[in-house]
Amino acid sequence: MVQQFKVPWAAWYGDMDQTLEFPDSWDVQIFKMNDAEEISREEIEKAINKPIGTKTIQEIARNKKNAVILAEDISRPTKLGDILKVVIHCLNEAGIHDQDITLIFALGAHRPMSRFDILKKIGKDILNRINIENHHPYENLVYLGDSKKGTPIFINKTYHQSDVKIAIGTVLPHPLAGFGGGAKIVLPGVAGIQTLEANHKAGIRGIGIGLGIITELRKDIEDVCKRVGLDYTINIVSTMRREIAGIFAGDFIDAHRKAIEFAKEVYKTELPNDLNLDIGFFNLYPEDTEFSQAFKGFNFYLSSKNFINRKGAVVIMTSASEGRGFHSLQGETGARLYQNWGESVVFNAILKKKNFGVFSPNISKADLLHFYPDTTIFCKKFKEMIIELEKLYGSSPKAGIFPCSNQMP
Repeated sequence: MVQQFKVPWAAWYGDMDQTLEFPDSWDVQIFKMNDAEEISREEIEKAINKPIGTKTIQEIARNKKNAVILAEDISRPTKLGDILKVVIHCLNEAGIHDQDITLIFALGAHRPMSRFDILKKIGKDILNRINIENHHPYENLVYLGDSKKGTPIFINKTYHQSDVKIAIGTVLPHPLAGFGGGAKIVLPGVAGIQTLEANHKAGIRGIGIGLGIITELRKDIEDVCKRVGLDYTINIVSTMRREIAGIFAGDFIDAHRKAIEFAKEVYKTELPNDLNLDIGFFNLYPEDTEFSQAFKGFNFYLSSKNFINRKGAVVIMTSASEGRGFHSLQGETGARLYQNWGESVVFNAILKKKNFGVFSPNISKADLLHFYPDTTIFCKKFKEMIIELEKLYGSSPKAGIFPCSNQMP
């Protein structure tokens, strides 16, 4: 006999349930976040038309000639079609026509968006209405000086030269910037590779970072954003199934902070005070498109009290539907900040004496070893992971399942 638990799986590539089977002898619990209901299209429109800390889009865009909208890419969970329809309508009302609106996918160092990605993310209607571009971190840049912390500011020239600057992003827990959303869509979203390198370098050494707080790195990002300019932001809080739980629009700091308050409630996950697990299973959905994002599987573990015993195991689970993935700053051989996490002081400090495993059906052993040490327990089938863990923890370990990457304590 077996126990079965279901976790969401393969964001953008089916959004199905993955069934995890455990022997009856295991003590297994699943810990879900509070979550929230999806809001209606009317609520989306209302939130956008009643901004926090700034004027409406119509007021900002009046008598302006053109606009650029920054949008997150497919590595982030939320569909943007309904939001973009409202934003474009507001710009049209202010006198900016469709042909004078450009949407830039704020990739940072991620891969470009294909037509098929764009159709998933924003829908065919928007794709056919306005000009759409991918940011390039090596080209089409303008230098705007340095931030207060000395970060060189290279920014997408098309964005910099636009009359109206709007951004849309999802507020998810982030190990470097505390949370996504807000100014983060400018840096790293449309920054040059030198800016990205300076921004990430301290973070990967563990300096100025923190999950779920306003970090020093976040403050530097916002300083850069003030220098570059951002007229209006739309900050999304996501449900467990990638729906829109809430929208907080307006000033890139004020609206973002309101979004964080709501996000902490939606993503909150209650744990028993005496929880002492042998094994924690951390699912990457809805950020499970590519394996290069897998480090986010540590998010909940890092931000919580010590609930896995000293010699326990941390197991990351990811569909990695696109395989290894791409990151031109940290993910590719020879990239400026590429390293195997097994050689990282931060990674080893996180795990200490714990075992580390990865369950993913869509990556190879070479993909795994590109990012993680050869001591990693790697299995393409979940049954094989169970067998390997029983060799270490016996036939009746205590385990917890954390089904979503955006969970918070």
